[in-house]
Amino acid sequence: MKYISRGVLILCAVAGLSACSRSVDVKIGLVAPMSGSLGQYGKDMEQGAQVALDELMSESFRIDGKKVNFILVTRDDKADRETGKKMAQELVNEGVVAVFGHFNSGVSIEAAPIYAKAGIPQLSPSTNPKYTRMGLKTTFRITADDIQQGASLGRLIAEKLRAKSVFMVDDKTLFGVGLAEEVKKKLDEAGIKPGYESVDGKNASYSYIDLVGKIKAANPDVVFFGGDEGVGLPLLKNMREQGVNALFVAGDAMCDASFIQNIDKVAKGAADQNFYCSIAGVPPSWLAAGISFTQLYNTKYKAQPGTYSTLAYTGMNVFAEAMQTARSTDPKVWLDTLAKGAFDGKIQGTVEFDQKGDVKDGTVVIFESIKGKLTEKRNLM
Repeated sequence: MKYISRGVLILCAVAGLSACSRSVDVKIGLVAPMSGSLGQYGKDMEQGAQVALDELMSESFRIDGKKVNFILVTRDDKADRETGKKMAQELVNEGVVAVFGHFNSGVSIEAAPIYAKAGIPQLSPSTNPKYTRMGLKTTFRITADDIQQGASLGRLIAEKLRAKSVFMVDDKTLFGVGLAEEVKKKLDEAGIKPGYESVDGKNASYSYIDLVGKIKAANPDVVFFGGDEGVGLPLLKNMREQGVNALFVAGDAMCDASFIQNIDKVAKGAADQNFYCSIAGVPPSWLAAGISFTQLYNTKYKAQPGTYSTLAYTGMNVFAEAMQTARSTDPKVWLDTLAKGAFDGKIQGTVEFDQKGDVKDGTVVIFESIKGKLTEKRNLM
């Protein structure tokens, strides 16, 4: 990334130091669930983004010769669509020039038209394909979508784990249903006819006893779950308590160090083995920049970064370089640069978007829990 061009340095020398002491405040929004069962993912995003912005400012990052003071404006959408729309409007009113979020696909889709009307770029880790297929010029995705992730998980189950029988569960969310549909397509191609149930994750009185009884009676080799931790965690806990030891496979909403830690607290040992999941994105361990990010994150927060910390860190760097390349913080000016350019995402390498706003060459990585630790399994990709 080009932080200070040679031309800027020459101008500074000619005009004097005062010309180069100018600075500009740039507000970037970040919105996700910061509370509730998914709150940890929102905090991961917030912390990853802040590490990126702190790093940029420590390097005296400049746009059009002006030193930038980045301000992260965070909002809690509570994983709720109506709240998400309200928070989106708040960020617009706050004067942010870009937004990273939302976390949940359904919330991202509902909020996207608000950002589009204001001309503000929205970069999201949401994976439902519809998000970038609404014809909005401001929607961008930082990770592989459910079509890619679902296909990878379907191949994992059918080809790598060699399952003969499968039971599928979704949590009725847009993300959960969409991911499960893509997995089922691959199972159908392999001639596997899974059992299938949908769970109302918003029904607090829902009992998993009957569902686990059906799974136990089906005696599957693999149970696939499409959805968020709020449903997936008690499902896994109840399965293990009732002696169902089938392999458990899930998507990226259950593939994070914080999730495994939560499992350990709530249902100790439930995910120590026979647990597989996918991450739509590049792990920090793949590139030197990721190792540096992990060190910065650990120094600031005394913790290891989660999956969404990494994506938010990448997103902030992409935003910053797009603005720097366009020599402007005005979204109306740098939006086209974001859409057509190639950027140093550091951890993810070069980041480019296609005409829909989807990241090109989205990566999906498979992990297995070995003794309660998520372990990358390249041989299963």
